[in-house]
Amino acid sequence: MAPTFRLGRVLLLTVGGGIYLLLAHLTTAPGAPSTPGALVAVAPYMAVALGMAWKSHARLLALTLWGGLALLLWYGWPVIKSSFEWIYLIQHVGIFSLLAIGFARSLATDADPMITRFARLIHGEQLDPAVLRYTRQITLAWTLFFATLATASVSLFFFGPFAFWSLLVSLLTPALVGLMFAVEYFVRVLVLPRGIRTSLADSVRACVRASRRLTPPVA
Repeated sequence: MAPTFRLGRVLLLTVGGGIYLLLAHLTTAPGAPSTPGALVAVAPYMAVALGMAWKSHARLLALTLWGGLALLLWYGWPVIKSSFEWIYLIQHVGIFSLLAIGFARSLATDADPMITRFARLIHGEQLDPAVLRYTRQITLAWTLFFATLATASVSLFFFGPFAFWSLLVSLLTPALVGLMFAVEYFVRVLVLPRGIRTSLADSVRACVRASRRLTPPVA
């Protein structure tokens, strides 16, 4: 893939994602039933599901299942319209709870910490002891970060200002994740010598590679 095309695709995805998150916040913050809000919450997932169904080897079955899901959504649209914010809550809390659990479980004495696994993707199996210590500590930091996001989401949804909860799950979360990457890299520069240190770009690529390994192929 040509570098210019790759850069253009990244920019397009970034702008599109930003617009989607802004729309999600604007339609959710009022805390009232909304047809546009429900469409913003549901349509992207249905579009992705349709694309996966079309690419599936069992295309007819997959498209039939997608059609059945679309009928269920149409039948239950009044409920979805009045409670679409629960889609964002379940998504946000579910993702960050699973990440927190996964990172926490990797800290068991008989397992490789998650960040250590990412480091091995870049540097190979043999890692410097300083890198091993650092990646274990950073795995713990990411665990606490993910758990804090999930806890804050639940707390704000039920007990805090609804508009601020909407701001957290739509706009603040990607900004906080980016800030966490930046802070972690700053700490890495201070703690690890240049020769055994991973660049920020390599860290992001390792995360992407690891996520692709965990993503099951389309049936």
